[in-house]
Amino acid sequence: MKPIQIAPKLPRQIDKARTLYQAGQYRAALREAEKAEQILGKRADASYWQMAARLALEDTKKAGEILRDGLQHFPDDIELMSLGGFVLLRNGEHQQAKRLLQRCVDIDPGSLSAWVHFTALLLELREPAAAKEAALKALAINPDEATAVCNYAIALKETGEMGEVMAPLRKAVKLAPRNLAIRANLLFAMLFAQETTALDLLREAKAYEALLLAGPRFPRDDNAPKRTSGPIRLGLISNDLMRHACSYFVLPLIANLDRARVEVVAFSLHPLSDHVTEKIRLHANQFIELAGKSTADIVEIVRNEQLDVLIDLGGHTGTSPLPYMVHGLAPVQMTWLGYPGSTGLKSIQYRISDWTCDPEGFEPHYAETLLRAPGVFCTYAPLIHSPLKAYGPTYRVRETPALRTGTITFGSCNNLGKVTDQTVALWRTVLERCPNSQLLIEARDIDSEAVRAPLLTRLTQAGIDPDRVVCVPRQAANQYLTYHDIDIVLDTVPLTGGTTTCDALWMGVPVVTLAGSAFHSRMSASFLHALGLDGLSCRNEEEYVDVAVQLAADIGQLNDLRLSLRQRFEQGPLADGAAFARWLEDQLTEAVRPHRQVDSTPGSHDGVYFSDTWHTMAEIVIAIAGLLEAGRYVELRALLETFCAKWPRHWIVPYALAEIEHRNGQHEAAVDYLMESVGLRPYHLPLYRLLSARLDEYQYDKGMLGEFMLQQLGVPLALVEQQGAPTVLEVLGINVGQPVRAEPAHA
Repeated sequence: MKPIQIAPKLPRQIDKARTLYQAGQYRAALREAEKAEQILGKRADASYWQMAARLALEDTKKAGEILRDGLQHFPDDIELMSLGGFVLLRNGEHQQAKRLLQRCVDIDPGSLSAWVHFTALLLELREPAAAKEAALKALAINPDEATAVCNYAIALKETGEMGEVMAPLRKAVKLAPRNLAIRANLLFAMLFAQETTALDLLREAKAYEALLLAGPRFPRDDNAPKRTSGPIRLGLISNDLMRHACSYFVLPLIANLDRARVEVVAFSLHPLSDHVTEKIRLHANQFIELAGKSTADIVEIVRNEQLDVLIDLGGHTGTSPLPYMVHGLAPVQMTWLGYPGSTGLKSIQYRISDWTCDPEGFEPHYAETLLRAPGVFCTYAPLIHSPLKAYGPTYRVRETPALRTGTITFGSCNNLGKVTDQTVALWRTVLERCPNSQLLIEARDIDSEAVRAPLLTRLTQAGIDPDRVVCVPRQAANQYLTYHDIDIVLDTVPLTGGTTTCDALWMGVPVVTLAGSAFHSRMSASFLHALGLDGLSCRNEEEYVDVAVQLAADIGQLNDLRLSLRQRFEQGPLADGAAFARWLEDQLTEAVRPHRQVDSTPGSHDGVYFSDTWHTMAEIVIAIAGLLEAGRYVELRALLETFCAKWPRHWIVPYALAEIEHRNGQHEAAVDYLMESVGLRPYHLPLYRLLSARLDEYQYDKGMLGEFMLQQLGVPLALVEQQGAPTVLEVLGINVGQPVRAEPAHA
């Protein structure tokens, strides 16, 4: 007879800590777990419940300290390792988390929590195929674990199996109806479903709000100090203030805001930062890091900044600002960019949009009041992580690839989750109507068999020959360069491209879109409208196919359109950060006036705020000249990058780059940048004098330059050359004792 196995009885303090934690009394649970350690000494379970309580209280930094201490004493404890992997994930220590969780599942492949946390980590690392496998491991252990079911659904979306996503997500909501993260994932996934309406999104968003309101509340103190004068104090709160799609639209706004009217406080919810984070930090009046702090602490910190307006940039995505904004962190709260639908929160009064994304009659789609921009709901700056590259040949628009290949290449560089069955059916019809064509799909992990095989199976079942499909793995370096190989972008349905549409249009590639009946299905239509390309925005599926076929039918006309798009883009509202900033300043003023007096007198727009100071254009140009003459090129490049945040296409930048290349002996690059500078300021004679002198020095032919000057400017090259090569000060228009006149791009 086998002996009966009796589970060891837990010490009273540990049992009490567990009970309190399960009852949601996290601070009390923490006290009991700490008491257990004081009385009983070091124990893995005491460390575990301390860490779990700290995590529940959103004190992830302290949880990380407890983890490291615990692992020193109990390096093989499965529960400690499993939860510790999630703590490291929350703290942005991804590789450490991966090593710890991999070791955990190697030791105990039956650990449900380890596989759940491993799935979450792999999704964060953008490894969807591996995440799907990990999710299946978790579900094999317990098919009714809500977070495992939700993670599996997210992995399916990321691998492009969108048709299979909604069922597990609905199941996860039923299993854990009060889980906010699962609700938010449902709200995001609904954007990809053809049957979803804007009212469906609103209804689900209001259910999300109800969960928030049922939780702990942090009411405002009516006696707290309030801002009564000075510029409008604007807060921007986001989990994505880094190299993320959001920042391509946020940075040009921050750089263009008039600091006489608006001060900017940026709040980051993400534990990590990068080069783009530092750019945002540079242009903000304040940058406050909130990652790892509790809801109570975040509410207190943000309220203490005495904001007039707080704008949510995340909505129902990632680490959302909404669980904090539901408490009312500023007198006026708005939402913008992050989520293409209503937040559902009554505490958020306004949503920034435009008349194309939200035409008249769309007001019932939202809990918020719409603020519609006259042109487009945002402005876009390309290559924000390395804006100087925009002036080089690599990123210039090239002729449409069909001229060299003889084949029309339709393309999509969107997340595979957007490639719905409706999208695939449209693509099939376009390819049928254009027999001499192929389809290029760029996506993350598409070089993995686990991602590529299901995609090709779906395409084949829809009637698309896989031999006509080119799969290109997404890499950061390819963000724009893949468009050199695409003639026409076929947009996704119902969730259109956002940043990817802007990328394509800036690279000269026309985008054919189907404008639906909700914001998330009309974003590309708004961008096309901003470029005067409403003809590419289609009202129904038949029109979508016809427009794509018509574009493909005339390669010469297609090429002409391609070569015109960069200029259309850069001279239109989608690139006019200054105009959008002026409009938003006016909206902020009107929204704040019911709460306090606001001085709307504009300040100078001839400059940019960075490093805690307003710098005039004159000061910046003088600094550029000084750095050039001193040969301090690292500092000069940094200053030019900062300059680009406000003036993304200005002749001074390629001129300065030309001087750097000249002094480094890179003659071809120096001439190329000088030509770019001349193109941006074609009537500035010192640039021609410099170009002529450089061509002489490099022993390059000047025949074309002479012809151009005579035909376009009516000035013989010989006359210009009589003045000799200009100095840096001459080119930049700096005269001692005189104000600098550095005209903007195209002047």
